[in-house]
Amino acid sequence: MLKDVAFPAVREKLPEMLDLLSNEVDPHILQDKWRNRLRVCFEEILVNICDYSGSDKLYISCELINNNTFRFEFSDDGMPYNPLEEAPEVDVDAGIDERRIGGLGIFLYTTIMTKMEYNYSNGRNHLIALKEFSCEEVD
Repeated sequence: MLKDVAFPAVREKLPEMLDLLSNEVDPHILQDKWRNRLRVCFEEILVNICDYSGSDKLYISCELINNNTFRFEFSDDGMPYNPLEEAPEVDVDAGIDERRIGGLGIFLYTTIMTKMEYNYSNGRNHLIALKEFSCEEVD
């Protein structure tokens, strides 16, 4: 599928990055709700990299494994940062005026994805997202 496709790490490239991912994923997913949820996850991840990584480039990989599991990898050469551990914790039960700013996007994609992993290797942050679908949800 996609392997380390490079983009400038700027928001202006966001539509192009999202379209690339959608073009890879959408033909395999049978339900619009899952297409939309994945697109929101992708947008959250990509916006965070563009806004906070300090990297000039970001890299996207995507593959379908085991016929019903997608593996997405987002990497950048910014300063090491593990959003899965270092992002603010979100209190989803708190009122909107009582919530701290930050962390809601990470909460969102860690809830939607089946598994999230982070590692820093070869001078890059690597955020890996796995999404497993039931056989009835993918083609």
